[in-house]
This record gives sequence, C-alpha cells and structure tokens, in this order.
Amino acid sequence: MKTYIHKLILAATLVFSLAGCEVLNQEPQSSITSDKAFQSVEAIQASLIGAYNALQSENYMGLRILLYPDLQGGNLAHTGSFPSFAAIAQRNILADNIEITNVWAQIYDGINRANNIITNVPAFNDPAFADSKNIVIAEARFLRAYHYFTLIRSWGDVPLVLTPTKVADASLQVSRNPKEDVYKQILDDLTFAIANLPMDFATGDPSFDVGRANKLAAYALKARVHLYRQEWALASAAAASASQGKTLESNFLSIFEDQNTNESIWELQFSITNSNPIAFFLFSTARGGRNEMRPTTDLQNAFTVGDARRIPTVAFDSRLKYFRIQGNDNVVLFRLGEMILIQAEAALETGKLADAVTLINQIRNRAGLSNVSDSIVNDQAKLRDELFLQRRLELALEGHYYYDLIRTGRASKVLANYSNNQALWPIPQREMLANKKLIQNPGY
Repeated sequence: MKTYIHKLILAATLVFSLAGCEVLNQEPQSSITSDKAFQSVEAIQASLIGAYNALQSENYMGLRILLYPDLQGGNLAHTGSFPSFAAIAQRNILADNIEITNVWAQIYDGINRANNIITNVPAFNDPAFADSKNIVIAEARFLRAYHYFTLIRSWGDVPLVLTPTKVADASLQVSRNPKEDVYKQILDDLTFAIANLPMDFATGDPSFDVGRANKLAAYALKARVHLYRQEWALASAAAASASQGKTLESNFLSIFEDQNTNESIWELQFSITNSNPIAFFLFSTARGGRNEMRPTTDLQNAFTVGDARRIPTVAFDSRLKYFRIQGNDNVVLFRLGEMILIQAEAALETGKLADAVTLINQIRNRAGLSNVSDSIVNDQAKLRDELFLQRRLELALEGHYYYDLIRTGRASKVLANYSNNQALWPIPQREMLANKKLIQNPGY
C-alpha cells in the first residue's frame, strides 16, 4: 500500500501527467504541479482531464480490466506468451502477479486524482467558475465511485481512501474497509453526481465535452451497483433514468464502428495519437497483433445462426468490437443495451415475467433473433437462463462475464475446477509487504 497509495500515486497526482488526455479530446499538456493545480479555471480543467485519463491506461479500461472478466470466465482463451495472462485465464492468480499489481496501482492512482479535485476545488472561488464548481466536483465523485466499484468487484473489502495522499510516508498504513462501507460511499458519491451533473455537456467546446460523464452515466453506474446488490427496484429505476433519450442502434456493429452513437451512454475516447492496445492483443501476428487472447470456441458456439452479434464478437481477425489495430477504438463503458438487460433482470427477479420477456425481446430482435420461445415465457428458471445467455452474448468483451458468473452463482457450474476463493483476486504482495494493516483474501 505504501508503494502505490503513497509513493507511485503521490508522483502521479502531485504532478498531474496529462499525456494522452484524449479522453476529452484535448491537446495534452506537460504537467501541472500541485501548488498551481487549483489556482485557475484552466488548471482545474487540466486536472479534470488528468482524472479521466487514469481510466484509459492499459492497466485499466484501456485493456486489462476490460478483457480480464472474459479471460477468466472463458469467453477469451490465452493464446500468447505472457505467463501473467495465462495465470489469469487459468484462475491460478498469485499475489505477485504483475497484472493485478498494476491494476490495483492504476485504480488507486485514479482515486487519488479524483480526491485531489474533490478536496481542493471547493476552495477555488473565481466568480466565473461558480456555475461549474459543483459540476467538476460531481465528475470527480462519479469517477471515484466508478473506481471503488471496480475495486470491490475484484477484491471485496478494500481501503477506502477519501483524501489526497500527499506524503510518501511508510507510517501511512491503511486497513481494508468492509465492502458495505465502500458501497455506501459509492452511493453517496453517485447521489451527489446525479444531483449536480448535467444531462449533457454544452460548453461550446465539443472537444472538451465529448467523453465527460453526465447525469445519464451516473444513473447507469447506479443501476449497475444496485444490480450487484440485488436491489431490484432501485436497479430498474436507475437503468430507466439512464436510458432517457437513448435508442438501440439497428446495426449492432455500429455501436463500435461509428463510435459515440445514440446507444452509447459513456465511452472513453481514443485516437491514433492516444491509443489503446486492445485490438493489438486480440489480433493475430498476421494482422499486426500479438495474438495474446482470442474468443473461445465455447463463446462462438453460444451464438445461434443469424445472430448479428456473432461476427463483431468472435470473428477473429475480422471486424471485432475492437478492430482498429492502430488503437483508436473507443471503449464503451455504459450503453442502452446493458440498461435494458438490467431492467429485464430486475423485472424477472420481482416476478414480472411478462415485462422481462418484453425487454429481453428488444435485445434479441435487434440481434436479428425471434422472440423468446412461448414455451418458457412463464418459467422463471428458464427465463433466468435466457437472460444470462443474452447478457453473455450482448456484453461479451465489455468487462462483465466473470462477474456475472459469480454474482448469479453460476461460476461453480460453468467453470472447471472453480473454488470460492477465485471470486476475488489476492491483494498484491507488494502492497501486503508495504502495509502491515492489510489482511489477505482467503485462499491466498
């Protein structure tokens, strides 16, 4: 913990590195020191860009956290040479695995960037900034909520750090907080975000507006949080709110090929100059990739004939969801398809089977499939299987599958040699050695 909640994160946040800040399509700036980071509107804007930029790392949503749930769950197979990737695919993850070590570090880096904004922006009192102050704080609180939700899905109880780390001091030891306490903070942050974020950004500078999290993004994260907590009514209501003004793309591939479509609720912006290695890791060497992962036969066989999602999901070296080998694929973090499936699951689990079927059919029909079979429309158990299948096919390679297996209790039935401790990753060994207050997850 000292290493990455006190040392590396310190360096990343006291000097806001803004290289690759294409998350908001802005030209990168070199650096902003902490004593100047919150003394002008321009510096605060740059710090906000830096907070968003933490998500784009290949150790976060720029590759690893996006694809690891499918690698662990069996939608992707490891076909490359990285032993650390092989360990994740085999669910044989040790505490010294460099992949999870870097992911932990990157997420806490993002938290510290958000904490700096949340802590320091309230003291900035330029009248020209008055209308924007709470919006910027709301964006930072949304990002912090996103980071902590990502952490608890992979590690369970985690240190809940709400103030900036400013001193690299070995005495700064932090214990893990119960997951329920972290959830409470997530929901508190989202309540503030929803109250203060606009429905959309219109500052007059489209290059700065695109990619910013708005009120719909906050509702979408809230829906996902309540889904995991099985708070069905709250999940459904939040998903409906996140869907305002959104429509399903008629062509499934368009979501990823066209980018920033009306189905998209929030997506990270990448470009050739600010790229991600997703397609590079998925494509063969013949296509300029490294062939590190590829869709499994099991995932391919899960699609029925005529499913429009099949080729964009499993057609190796074709137009996958991430097909731009130069790395300028955007990463869609929330979209309407997921919100419809959340509402369907909430309806199903509260006995509203007809409503669930109607919602599932929206997803099936867009994929070119017929309605749910009449033989199962009144069978809750079979509808659960159908809904789970549609989540797998609709959201494959978007960061959901392994978590879905765990939260629905299917992991032990679907995955060979699964043990309960595999539901969580080990706390990185580097953090355990630096912070004696940390307690390792069971089984590690």
